[in-house]
Amino acid sequence: MNVRRVAGKFILLNGLMLVAWPGWAGSWQQAVTSRFATEFDTNPAMSPMYPGGVRRNVFAPGYTLAGKVGESEIKTGLAFQFARSSDKNLSPDSDSPSVYIDWMRPSDAGEFGISSRYTEIATRDAGVDATGLVPADSIRTSRALSGRWSNAMSERSSLSANGTYERVLYKGSNLVDYVTRTGDATLSYSWSDHSSSFLRMSYAEYKPLGGNFLSRFANAIYGLNWNPSDYLEFSLQMGKTKVSGQPMGTQGGGAMRYTGQRTQLSLNADRQLSPGGMGGFVKADQMRASWNYALGDHSNAGFDFSWHKNLSILQNNIRTSTRVWLQHNLNPSWMVRANYMRTVVQGGGTGSVSSNILGLSLVYSYSDF
Repeated sequence: MNVRRVAGKFILLNGLMLVAWPGWAGSWQQAVTSRFATEFDTNPAMSPMYPGGVRRNVFAPGYTLAGKVGESEIKTGLAFQFARSSDKNLSPDSDSPSVYIDWMRPSDAGEFGISSRYTEIATRDAGVDATGLVPADSIRTSRALSGRWSNAMSERSSLSANGTYERVLYKGSNLVDYVTRTGDATLSYSWSDHSSSFLRMSYAEYKPLGGNFLSRFANAIYGLNWNPSDYLEFSLQMGKTKVSGQPMGTQGGGAMRYTGQRTQLSLNADRQLSPGGMGGFVKADQMRASWNYALGDHSNAGFDFSWHKNLSILQNNIRTSTRVWLQHNLNPSWMVRANYMRTVVQGGGTGSVSSNILGLSLVYSYSDF
């Protein structure tokens, strides 16, 4: 989709919302963000034979508008990432837009909402597809429409349901375009102020565009949440999964989050099945860790780690990313961040390849929420 067309439709939509009914403009809130970054990538092509470094300049503006129309709540947003490279063969220039609109109607016991989203992103940065070595100019485009409903059944229990239709297209690679239809229902129960549990039943259909093949996914997950204090939270979920009637073993995982006065730490590990451009549902093991420490009133340091093992291909492709960063707030609106990230990909018939990125960012943010 053309960048100007996306921006034009968004501006027109927001203009209509602000002027369609008298008095609306004063009841809306907005947020603006802009990121200016420069970075050097030692191997953007993730090539074991022909590595080469590039310098990239990135400008990433974003805008969010939210307000109420009677009893309904509406939130819409637009974001871009404009990237310009010193070597367009290794790392092509890109204009990556994303736009969304959410509508939600609360009730005395729950809510009902509808969301629409459009996203355009480099395939290498797009979830499970990033584990495969794809051409540098490959683009993943997603259009999604979803609905959600929730209702309190009693003081301790609630029932919710979600449904999504998504159409995914790839440009510049041999990955498979597809459509998915997903839905789930969740029954939750609160045992106390510190513990709760849930049972979730999910179903999904995956169909490649232009083909007759149809893959069906069904699972049942039981989960527990426990927060023994205001600083510590634990969650655990486990269940069984079938794809087109064939058992796929256990799916689920666990997470821990700690929030202290100066430190924040989160750990997560799970096994999931997700739709992807490889022709069906991708089975993967994942681990993530994030640590944030306040050095002072205006400075923070952090560490992020992710490990992703694709179990749906013979070579068991493994992607590992490690990032360290330092951030300083210049004032309430501006902050500067320096970061270093190392990514290693193993398997997939290419042995081991790696990339190192060193970057510096200046970020502006404003919000009247």
